[in-house]
Formats: sequence, structure tokens, C-alpha cells
Amino acid sequence: MISRKSNKMKKIVFAAISAIVLVIVAVIIISRPNEGTIEQCTNREELEAKIAKARKTIQNRNIGHVIVGRVVLDGEGDVRYVHAQMEILSEGYFAGPVKDLERPVGFRKHQYAPYDLQLKDMSKNDKTDLVDVGTIHMKPLSADELVDFKTQVKLEEGGDVSQAKIELSVRNGPVNTPSNGTEPRRYWPDPIKIPVQEDGLAQADGFSPIEYWCSVTAPGYLKKSFAIEFKSGETLDLEIISLEKPKQIELDYIVSKEPPFSQDNLKSVRIPAGTRWKAVDDIYGWDLEFKQEKGAVLMAYSYAPCYLWDLGDEDIDQYINTDTSTLNQKLRRSPQAINEHVYLLHQAHWKRWVLFKISIE
Repeated sequence: MISRKSNKMKKIVFAAISAIVLVIVAVIIISRPNEGTIEQCTNREELEAKIAKARKTIQNRNIGHVIVGRVVLDGEGDVRYVHAQMEILSEGYFAGPVKDLERPVGFRKHQYAPYDLQLKDMSKNDKTDLVDVGTIHMKPLSADELVDFKTQVKLEEGGDVSQAKIELSVRNGPVNTPSNGTEPRRYWPDPIKIPVQEDGLAQADGFSPIEYWCSVTAPGYLKKSFAIEFKSGETLDLEIISLEKPKQIELDYIVSKEPPFSQDNLKSVRIPAGTRWKAVDDIYGWDLEFKQEKGAVLMAYSYAPCYLWDLGDEDIDQYINTDTSTLNQKLRRSPQAINEHVYLLHQAHWKRWVLFKISIE
């Protein structure tokens, strides 16, 4: 009888203790604040440095918000190789400026489904002044969801096409930054290399339905680079890609801070088409890029403002005193160079004028 009462008492005590424990645990869970991305990060110093940099960008441009979050791969791969407008840190943490909370921010990785982060329903934390987007999960694609690539490479003058190389690299998705540009990154995945057969055929599989950058090269030929986009359920067939031999270009040129020009400063240079040319080696960029497409040499620039005029086919010394106030309308962007013509370049970005005559072989 005593034993039964003792066992009953033990059960009552056990039940009471269990109930108390459950209540304590519940109270702890309820009272504990949810941890944000910063609190979860094991390398807060690096993440906070990115936040500080983003805040400075927002302050300088007087527009935008700072987002912070984490991207996780639900499959294999290095998360630092995810392409986004901001650098992805170890363990997937990121922080960066966005121009607005209307447009998405894209995340891309080879053989993963594209992820566009929607910001419309997100708000800024009044205390931290941050928009914490939480954790993003990127899903690997199955073999059936990945798509194929196909093309045929041809070389001008019948070169050894098996020496050609095709490389594909993932491009960024939607970009939403105050500058519309992206942040430099320290980690880049190796490009996907596609072998070219002796007959010029190139085939490969396993690509995500996203944009890639395609680069085609061969020794002694001009490189071709362009954006391509894979579609779900469709083989991307680029048909024929032809590579050209580069034409040789000779430039006679004079550089001046402003017209007129001095014949004593005349210089000459010989370069192949495809060259990004600097009239003076005092800049990190270039003045003009001499592209070649289907045998034509095009004059392109990347640093604006930049203006270009075709002055005619006389000798260069006939144009050293050109009155810029009488110049006709400047040439359109990337005009075709006419052999033995003289051009006037006003590279306002680099604060100089260049008078040059071009000879094309």
C-alpha cells in the first residue's frame, strides 16, 4: 500500500516538474528576441565593414537603402562564387546599397535556378537603418532542368579550328544599385570551357536558364565576346561563329590639351585591330578601341564624354589649326574608320584632344 502511494506521489512530482520545465522553456523562447543577419554572422567585422561601405555610398549619392542578408546553396559549390551586385562573403553573408525597394536584386550561379530577391514588401529597421532580407536559398537544377549549347566555329582563311576555345561565364541578374554598377569581387569561378572539334562543332550540356558571357578565341584571330541567354527546355544554337584575322592599323597622331596642334608633337604607332589604344600612357583606361566586324574597323569609346569628327582625307598637317567652333555634327558612336582619313578626337573624360590619321591594311 505504501509502495503504491509512493509511486503515485513520484508521478505527481514528475508531472509537476515537467510542467514547470516546459513553462520555463516556453518563457525563454518567447522572451528571446529573433536574431538578425548581423547577429548570426560568425565574421561580423567583415560584414560590418561592407555595411559601412554601403552606407557611405548611400550618403554620397543621397539616395538608396542598405540591405543585408545571407545566401545559402542547397547543393554543392562555393557560395562566394554566386554572382550578384555585391560581393558574397564566406558562409554567404552580404551587404550592399540598393537604389530603391521596388526593383529586384539578382543572384545567379551555374547549374542553379536563378533567384531574384523581391524588395517590395520589405522595410527598413528604424534602429539599425538596414533592410534585413534574411536568408536566401538557391536551388540546384536537375539534369532535366539544365539546357544544352551548340555552335559551329569557322576561321577566316581556313585556320586550324580545333585550336579555337569557347568559354562561358555566368552574368549578373537584375542590378539595383544607386550607380547601376556592381561591386568588385575577390572570388571568381573559372569559366566553363567548351571544346571545339576538328570540324568546328562545339557542344555542351548542363547550363542554367540564365544569361552567360560567351568568349570565342583562336591563336592569330580576333576575339569575339557577347552575351547569350539560355531558355528552359531549349537548346541554345548559336549557329556559325566566324573569327577574323586582325587588320593592321597605322596611326599618325598629335595630342594637345586643346587645339591648335603642333606638328613637332607628331607621333606614329602601328597596332592590330582589336586594340584599346592610349594616345598617352597616363591613364588607366583608353582613348579609343579599334574593333573589327566583318572586315570593317570601328572606332569605339568607353569613357564619356567623348566626341569624334571626320575632317577629311588630306595630310594631317592640313588640320592642325582646325577651328573647332566650325565643326559639323560629331560622328555617331562606334563609326566605321575610313582608310587614309584624318579624325579629331575630343576625349573630354581624359581632358585632351587628339588629331590622328588612320591607315588600314
